[in-house]
Amino acid sequence: MTNNPILRRELKSALRTRVALMLAAAYLVILAGVIWMMWPASGVYSQAEQASRSIVLAFTVTQLMLVILYAPAFAATAITAEKEQRSYELLFATLLRPVDIVAGKLWSSILCLVIFVVLSFPFFASCFFLGAVSGKETALIYLIAVVSAVFFGLLGLSISALARRSQSALIWTYLAILLVCALPWVPYVLLQNWAEGAKLVYSIRSVSPLAAIASVLIPTFRTPPGLAAGVLPTPWKVYFLFVAVASAGMVVFLLINAYWPVSSRIRPQAKTIDDPRELARRKLSFPFYLFDPMRRRRNIPDWMNPIFAREMRNKAFGGGIWIFRSAYLCFAVSVVLIALVAGQLGRQTPDVIRIVALAFQIGLIVLVVPSLTAGAITQEREKMNLDLLRLTRLRAGQFLRGKLQVAMVFLLFLVIGFLPLWYAILYLETNTLEQILRCWAIIGATMVLTLATGLFCSSLVRRTAAATATAYGILLLLSVATFFPALMPGRIGGSLAELIYALNPFVCAIQGLTSEYFQRLPDLWARHLQLSLGLSLVFALAALIRVRRMLSPES
Repeated sequence: MTNNPILRRELKSALRTRVALMLAAAYLVILAGVIWMMWPASGVYSQAEQASRSIVLAFTVTQLMLVILYAPAFAATAITAEKEQRSYELLFATLLRPVDIVAGKLWSSILCLVIFVVLSFPFFASCFFLGAVSGKETALIYLIAVVSAVFFGLLGLSISALARRSQSALIWTYLAILLVCALPWVPYVLLQNWAEGAKLVYSIRSVSPLAAIASVLIPTFRTPPGLAAGVLPTPWKVYFLFVAVASAGMVVFLLINAYWPVSSRIRPQAKTIDDPRELARRKLSFPFYLFDPMRRRRNIPDWMNPIFAREMRNKAFGGGIWIFRSAYLCFAVSVVLIALVAGQLGRQTPDVIRIVALAFQIGLIVLVVPSLTAGAITQEREKMNLDLLRLTRLRAGQFLRGKLQVAMVFLLFLVIGFLPLWYAILYLETNTLEQILRCWAIIGATMVLTLATGLFCSSLVRRTAAATATAYGILLLLSVATFFPALMPGRIGGSLAELIYALNPFVCAIQGLTSEYFQRLPDLWARHLQLSLGLSLVFALAALIRVRRMLSPES
């Protein structure tokens, strides 16, 4: 394996970059910060001091989330980068066998993630010698971390083999990671009181790596209430079985794709339609009436932004395909939630149903919306269009406004897809109009922040894939890492905890719409709007300054 030239080239090129150095530094700093903030005051393990045990839980969850977050950066672009550079076919023209090419790509992606897991050994050793965890638990924790690194590396590589562009591969990989980590918890949240299906619900939950980690460190997590010990399999064993079966399937798929690659479809060039009957039919059918049915170019009106006109004509509603798919998904989830409300399946409280609806909407925004602006500037760089833009009279503000207007048009369809979900919430008749408007303000601020973050990252880096990954990292830091005070209530409290929670759109929306969760905190929605919109303004101004420098004749 060490003689594989693909493996050696990929490892050297990945680990020698500044991005890898920055990721490693951030990884170590975050883990060291977790241990420093949660270290027991007495310095020794005590059964009465929960901090000695919770430090291990916080450390392992943080480590697992970082490994999951880093997986797409190394695996999701491994094959698509070759396709974009038009060197993928050249690999098969060498003396290397297809299995060697697959093995090189596979092991390079996995080893990069495993190296990050190994880097945490010295920090975890302090927890081990503190006495808060046994040797068997330590072995299981790191086994779950390594298995997760292998699984998510395979997942990213499989999606990279299917995708054409690195940006699409990153989006699909993060979406798949969200489904694996969060989707198994949805049946548990909604149906945990369903006695007849308890075994099925708890077995589905065990597929998530977070459930596997929790089952190692929390003994009460292994056996649900009402069931005898040993009735259900241990969650980490179920997770290992799922990973083994799924990984074997993905390896077989990668080999099949290498030996019998699927040729990319070449879209035929569209012809101008001159038949009056065909034009009349298409004008009345969706979605042809949304744009010019004759596929001809009219003069751009004086009042219209030329960047907006160009983007709408070139993309023809194809660039925002993620928004259309997300809108369809919103409708499907809305039907399920309405059926849940009407049938009272699982006898859940209205707050649980509202939490699922809010988490789905905000999670979809964080995952999908950054893709609308993450390539706004980098794609112009990749297509060598900046020199042409410098020759025009367009200013940096016009350029950014045109890009944002296109994103707003696509975002409108996602907002329309959210409406049935809010019908399900209104059906419960337990929220006032003021609460719903506050929640919509939080959702709107989250949309603005995701658009501004993608635009800022697109102006900061040179490649669309790197801009997309950076935007996801910033948004996941704001929406997931800000749950950290819940893991250490004794160490982070008061005004600091309120400030961290105010950055989290999930916490602020759930607090404003429910009556049971986060009610001990003061109202966070106003502070959240100030922080989100202020941060969006900073990102937008930074992007404006960067674009102004790019379009200046001296650059």
